[in-house]
Amino acid sequence: MENHYTQTIGVLVDSYPKLTPELQKAAKFILNHPEDVGLNSLRKIAGQAGVKPATISRLSKALGYEAYEQLREPFRQRLRKSGPGFAARLQDLQRRGVTDTHALYEESRTRELGNIAATLSDDQFSVFEEAVETLWTSRRVYVLGLRGAYAPAFLFHYTHQLFHDKCQMLDTRAGVFADQLRGLNEQDALLVVSFPPYTQLTIDAVDYAAESGVQIVAITDSVLSPAAHSAKHTIVTSNESSSFYHSFIGALAACQTLITLLVAKSGQDSVEIVKEAEKQLSRISAYW
Repeated sequence: MENHYTQTIGVLVDSYPKLTPELQKAAKFILNHPEDVGLNSLRKIAGQAGVKPATISRLSKALGYEAYEQLREPFRQRLRKSGPGFAARLQDLQRRGVTDTHALYEESRTRELGNIAATLSDDQFSVFEEAVETLWTSRRVYVLGLRGAYAPAFLFHYTHQLFHDKCQMLDTRAGVFADQLRGLNEQDALLVVSFPPYTQLTIDAVDYAAESGVQIVAITDSVLSPAAHSAKHTIVTSNESSSFYHSFIGALAACQTLITLLVAKSGQDSVEIVKEAEKQLSRISAYW
């Protein structure tokens, strides 16, 4: 399958000088963002490349493919089989840092602000609104985020349990991960945070929850993410990063926003729960 990907890249490179300027723009984006091509639809790739969807279709045909999906397939297969590539990106980051640290700083700021803006765009407001309704009306809210995704997932869980007592964090401690999934049904909701390289245990849990009828809210990088396949609501968050590891700023912003909207729906009971939590934390000197 790697050979198919290499052949496709070769076709792109060889054909590039003969393409029109607009097709070259699309081809250059594909060459520079192979992971995005593997994950995203024609329309999204066109938007990211700054061209019309028809341009991506024309490029596919110019390269000898009947449609974009055929051009995209080697990228998808490579993404499934390849490692995360963190070491190579770390080395590249170190090389760049030798010459211009300030440029890296500015690039990081631009990308992180862009991640937040893309995640909390007007286009996604309805998704947030519908996800909040699902989370609010569910019997219990289970929260799942493993490896790097643990931080935003835990933030959601910790904040949620301060004003409501129906939230449960799923984790792998003591080897009882599967036990925690027992009893899930259509009355429950699962908030899952997952980004590539997708953790197998996360995807297995999502599949199991879906089979149990659980309503899934996915915070992930694409509607094509395996975490989104069975989701009722998918909040797509940008995870562009100047570092060797992808960013979770967008996911954190999504979790913060979900909590904000959930609190806005809660009533006096939530106020009393928070007051009691504040008293309890003060009694044990939790804060300096």
